Amino acid sequence: MKRYVAALLVWIGSGATAQAVDKDPLDYSLRQYGAVFAVALIGGLVSFIAKVRRGHLRGFNILHLVGELATSAFAGLLMFWICEWAGVPKLITICLVGIFGHMGTRGIALFEEWAERRFGSIARS
Repeated sequence: MKRYVAALLVWIGSGATAQAVDKDPLDYSLRQYGAVFAVALIGGLVSFIAKVRRGHLRGFNILHLVGELATSAFAGLLMFWICEWAGVPKLITICLVGIFGHMGTRGIALFEEWAERRFGSIARS
């Protein structure tokens, strides 16, 4: 699975357009950010529920739930910006946001690996 997501990130990064690079994070509407955060948070909630069902967490562990949701929101936001930078279609973008929201810290780790391959020593500084 990790290889497939990494290959997807490389594929996305290879198609970046100059038009998408010039966008500012403040150019997006609150409605669009709301949709991104909602999908990422749903992915994080699904991840939390799966961990509870597997017995890795107790259902009333609110602190872990908040941490899971915050990490999911951050991972989803990163994926949204990457997709916008690469000019990925909106429906694929929102799907990837949900997947990275579900992946949480694993998604952020994949992003780090991709950034090191893409940007080399700049990402290590």
